[in-house]
Amino acid sequence: MSRIDLFFRITVVLVGLTLVSRLIGFLRQVLMAGEFGLGWELDAYVFAFQIPSTLFLILPGAVNAIVIPVLKGMTGDGLQPERNRLFHKLATLTALALLLLAAAGMIWAQDIIRLLAPDFSPEKRELAGELLAIMMPSVLFIGLISLATAFLNAHDEFVAPSVGPILNGLMVIASIYLLAPFLGIRGIAWGTLAGFAVFALSLVAPMLRRRYTFRWNLAIAGDPVLRGMGERFVPILIGLLVSQLYLFMEKILAGGLGDSKLSALWLAFSMVQLPIAIFSGALAVPLFPLLSEYVKRHNLEGMKQVMARGFLYQYHVLLPATVGLILLAEPFVRAFYGHGGKFGAEEAGLTAWAVIFYTVGMVGWAGRDLLTRASYALEDTKKPVFAAAAGLLLYIPLSFALMPGMDHGGLALAYALATYANLLLQAWWLRRRIGRLFAPAFYASLGRGLFAAAAMGAAVVFMTRAAVRMNGAAPREPVYGALKLLPDFPGGWTGIGWLAGIAAAAAVLYFGILLVLGDPYVREMAARVKPGGGKSAKEVQ
Repeated sequence: MSRIDLFFRITVVLVGLTLVSRLIGFLRQVLMAGEFGLGWELDAYVFAFQIPSTLFLILPGAVNAIVIPVLKGMTGDGLQPERNRLFHKLATLTALALLLLAAAGMIWAQDIIRLLAPDFSPEKRELAGELLAIMMPSVLFIGLISLATAFLNAHDEFVAPSVGPILNGLMVIASIYLLAPFLGIRGIAWGTLAGFAVFALSLVAPMLRRRYTFRWNLAIAGDPVLRGMGERFVPILIGLLVSQLYLFMEKILAGGLGDSKLSALWLAFSMVQLPIAIFSGALAVPLFPLLSEYVKRHNLEGMKQVMARGFLYQYHVLLPATVGLILLAEPFVRAFYGHGGKFGAEEAGLTAWAVIFYTVGMVGWAGRDLLTRASYALEDTKKPVFAAAAGLLLYIPLSFALMPGMDHGGLALAYALATYANLLLQAWWLRRRIGRLFAPAFYASLGRGLFAAAAMGAAVVFMTRAAVRMNGAAPREPVYGALKLLPDFPGGWTGIGWLAGIAAAAAVLYFGILLVLGDPYVREMAARVKPGGGKSAKEVQ
């Protein structure tokens, strides 16, 4: 079996696991929104959770980027003791550094919230500080999760780290029923901490199977491998941290827009991240080791072919999802979140307003992350930092320019536009480094996708109007006037049934058009998902 075929099979498995994980995560947020509504308590939790959440978003990627290339050069059973010593040293460094960070966060939690959220009311600020102090020990577990995941990924073991988020989500859901009735939102914070602890413990057995042991090793000074990894780690960490500063800045700016806006942005971002995480996130896990292998073999043409497939597989999923989510933002929000007494029409409108503008950036996020991994595979850790910084510098003035007329939707749109700026800048730098990135067939596939998405969008509008004629529209008074431009839609379970049917029909139409047009990438995708379709499709570049 070729590496491309193995890559695709692993991706299919990871898509399934990620789908389960994200659905559980989504259920967690639905239950939280139903329990607490969009109010100051949930705002406080969202803001406090942003700190450990940011580390969870940046540390695994940073650790993967420095560990995998090193371990790929240490293959073979004879080097297992050397790999074990490296793990011991990295685990020791990680534990010591993050224990100090956790302790500092717990001690100065109230001061951190006061600094980052000056517009919060005293009551909200105090609660956010309490929640942050409860959740700060999570950073230790997040660091150990990141390290174990990187070592397992280097051995092409991707399933165990993908099961961990499922366990994490289940722990938080359990806390909603077992702790929240007695402790309120603080019970969710304890559940969040327990979720990361269980995730970390779930990786112990897979590491033992790979013959790694757990012990301290402080013989760190003068280690040339650690020194080289540290030199690459710092710019990678800075780049990922800058990327996450968007969300930090968003939370700070949204804090001055009044109650509920912060929670609405959080729910909207989580909803838009669902298709990205399922398809792009699952694809990215095995993609980086594969790109690194091509670079080690000096096969840049093979690397470019993998990049083209990696982007277009995502593009042809996320582009129709973009059109569908924009046109049906409010019905999707009602379907996912509108099942609790505290999440009504106003909350749905606030969340849908942010969903529309976040959705604009979905394809850009996937492309940005792909090009970032390509740069890391080339051991260029600085260019993604500069691109992220440039995007952030664009995001801040865009946010201030768009917020007066678009409220929190302006923050979401600024984030999407800054992401595309990051993507284009990285593409320009990569082209200068390795030459032409993609063949004409790649750009032809992009064009066919745009045509199919336009036809699909027209069909969605037609189908929604048919649904309204047959069932009547759900009564609504849009929170924002621009939401009136979107199609009406039936309410209740009837509306959810229509929504599922329209989404399925739209997907069939999009991919059907591309198959009729003879798009080679989509035909390759179709061939691979057929039973027995694991053989390599014809190269299209």
